[in-house]
Parts: sequence; C-alpha cells; structure tokens
Amino acid sequence: MNTAILRHITAIALTVIFCLPSGAITLEEAKKLYRDGDFETPLPEFQAALKKRPKDASLNQWVGVCLYQQGRADEAIKHLKLADSKNVIEAPRYLAMIAFSDYRFADAEDYLDRYRAALTKAKRSMPEEMEAFAEKVSRAKAMFDRVENIVIIDSIAVDRDQFLNAYRLSPESGSINNADMLPEDADVADPTVVYMPESRQTMVWAAPDSEENYVLMTSAQLYDGTWEKPHILSESLNKSGGDSNFPFLMQDGITLYYANDGDESIGGYDIFISRKGDDGFLQPQNLGMPYNSPYDDYMLAIDETTGAGWWATDRNQLGDSITIYVFIPSELRKNYPVDAPGLAAKAMITDYRSTWEDGADYSDMLAKIEETGSTKTKKGADFYFAMPGGVIYTSWNDFKSPQARNAMDTYLDAKEDIKAVEEELAFLRMQYRDGDRSVSSDIIPLERKLEQMRTNLKKLSNEVILAERR
Repeated sequence: MNTAILRHITAIALTVIFCLPSGAITLEEAKKLYRDGDFETPLPEFQAALKKRPKDASLNQWVGVCLYQQGRADEAIKHLKLADSKNVIEAPRYLAMIAFSDYRFADAEDYLDRYRAALTKAKRSMPEEMEAFAEKVSRAKAMFDRVENIVIIDSIAVDRDQFLNAYRLSPESGSINNADMLPEDADVADPTVVYMPESRQTMVWAAPDSEENYVLMTSAQLYDGTWEKPHILSESLNKSGGDSNFPFLMQDGITLYYANDGDESIGGYDIFISRKGDDGFLQPQNLGMPYNSPYDDYMLAIDETTGAGWWATDRNQLGDSITIYVFIPSELRKNYPVDAPGLAAKAMITDYRSTWEDGADYSDMLAKIEETGSTKTKKGADFYFAMPGGVIYTSWNDFKSPQARNAMDTYLDAKEDIKAVEEELAFLRMQYRDGDRSVSSDIIPLERKLEQMRTNLKKLSNEVILAERR
C-alpha cells in the first residue's frame, strides 16, 4: 500500500478515536446505570439521544428525572411534562415533588391523583414512600391557609456546623450550647444542642432511644454539683415518631419549642410548640408557615429581653451553609388572608424585607441584639467543665490553681482517649449489626475497657475540683 495513503488512513482513524467522548457509553448502558440509581453518568447519553428524538416519551422521562435528581428541577419540568402528556406512569410522581417544593400544593395533589390512577390501571400499588409524601402534601396544603404574618428583620447565612454563633441570647433567656458540656456518661444525638436556663441547673438535649430515634432528655444538677441520671423530658413529645431535637424553653419554664421530623412534619425537621401542664407537656402543635417548609427547619429560640427570635432553615439550599432568620415574635398569631397576593412567596420567604412595615427602621433593634448574647462567651471556649454550684469553666483562665490546670490537662487527655474508644466501639457495633458476628469477641472487652475509663474519668474530674478548692 502507498505510504502516503497509509498515513492518511491512520490519521483519519486517530481523529475518529480522539473525537470520541472520554468514557462514552451506549444507550443501553445508560439505561442500566439509570435503573441502578446513577442519575449523573447516563445524562449526556440520554440528552444526545433526545436531540435525535425530541418527542420520545421515555427519553424525556429519563432526562427529566436525571435533571431533577441533580437539583435542576427548573430544567426537568419541560421534559417531565412531555412524558406526562404521553402517559409515562412515573412522570406525575416527579412533577408532584417539584410542585410541592414550589408551594403549589394543589397541583401536587392533582399530580399524585394522576399517579395513583396510572398505577391502578397498571395493577400496581402506590409505593409506601409516596403514600407518606401524599400525607405531607395534604398537611402542607392545610398549613398554607394559615401563613403567619411576622416581621423578619434579618437573614444570616452561616456554616451549618457553626450555626449557634448566630443566636445572641440575653442571660435571662438561658443559653444554647454544644453537646460537649453534658455529663460524660450521657447519651447524646449527633448533632444536637444543650439548652440551659439562666440558673444553669437543668439541661435539655436530644439522645437516641432504644430504637435509635432521637428523644428529648433532661437532667438536673444535684447539691454536690453532679447531675442526676438523664430521663426523657416527656413521652407526649414523641408520639408522632421520628426524631425530636433542638430544644428551647421560654423563660416561663412552660413553653417549649423543638424540632421533629415525624408524621406531623411537612419537611425533614419541622418546628413544634408544646406547653407544660400538670401531668407533663401537652400534645405538641406544628408551628406552621412560614417557620416550616418542605426542607429542614429547627432551633427556634425567643429572647423576651430583646424581643427577638431566631430559627434555622436549609430551605435556601446553600450547600454547607444554612440560613438563620431573625424575627419579631407576636403574642397573638395573625395570619395572612388566604387570598393574599404572593402568599407562596411570603410562606417561602423569598424576600424577608417584604415583611417589613412601611417606613419601619429596625436598625436600633439589630444593634441591641448585636450587643447582647452569650455567643461572645461561647466563641473560643476551650472546654466545658461543670464545677459545684452551677459554675461552668470554659477557659484555662477560669482556674485559680496551677495544680487544677494540670489536673484538667490530664482529664482532657482521658476524655479524648474515651472518645477514640467510643468511635472504635461504634464501628464494631455497626459491623456486628451488618452481620459480621466475628467482631463480638472484640466488642465485649472494649465495652469493659470503656466502663473502666469512664470510672477513671469521674475520679479525674473530682481531682480537678479538689485541686481548684485548695
């Protein structure tokens, strides 16, 4: 063969090879990945096929679902609507979820009715998770008729792990703290907060129960400075199932706000209110909108001294950050009329400044809040150590005795050792739960070791206290 021709053929072949997309897959391979729950890899192949067959119902469905699963609902709608118009069974399912997120609750119900009818026609039953979703849609639709008219004076984006720094409470309102101030042997949810009133003689937080659901726990300080055995705050707070977390008690000691993601929630976490009666806390009530949303809403706190309230939400989908809204609570609830213009925007809080009264200036109140707050002491805390009499040491400078500082250093080292063993034990228990029975021989001695370490930690804690008292 002529050398020039051979070179030309080789060049064409190389061009074809290098022009092929890296990692290209076939349509059949894309379908398999899709069925296996991969919604990113097959999308380019589906989109390429859709360009050739733009009216293909299945391709529109696959592209729409892939886009939706990647958080691109706005792009997904047109594809899912086309699939729905061609009677693709699963299309209204996703359209219902998009409508729900957009606060179009009536539309979501209509899509779910069509989804159910299509499944019935195909002699299939509604998936259990979609039955639960339908109940959420129904609750959200009812809430949408009672959107509270509140004034939101600020919106703060903060790192999810540092959100407590945005809450500035006066001492009279108590404090919300990290979980490392709990007694060493206390069970604790991850994450949670520890609420303490101004007296700092009681604590409320969340911990897993025997079924690994989070419940609110409480403990009171005894006369010798130790803490009583933690117990459930109230069984009535857990009747809707799910996890209960992020507690806050008003100064009256009666009114409780907390978050729960059980049967009465419309999102993940919703904020609930309960009041203490003669026989414990009463049946909690969902706080409704705009506090709650199809996303996580939690940690509502109200400072009666400054007249400001806070709550956290991830409705704005800021990745590793969340939004803290600062609002002015009202003694009496006042709702927007059901036919108020832009009601969905008010429930979503698309623009918190739209809640401001005409001509109102909240700068003085914001300045007052900025000057207030226990966060100034919480920031930079070296540790939390309970001394007798309700005093909490948070810094090395709190110690008057050099011997106590040395004892504290030993105590903290022992605490870190316990944490390492706890993590190792949790990993082994997870392996055992997943069927690896061989780890049982490692779990039992490690549990004994942990018990001994905790006993020793209490001894070290007493040594810190005795050294400081000398």
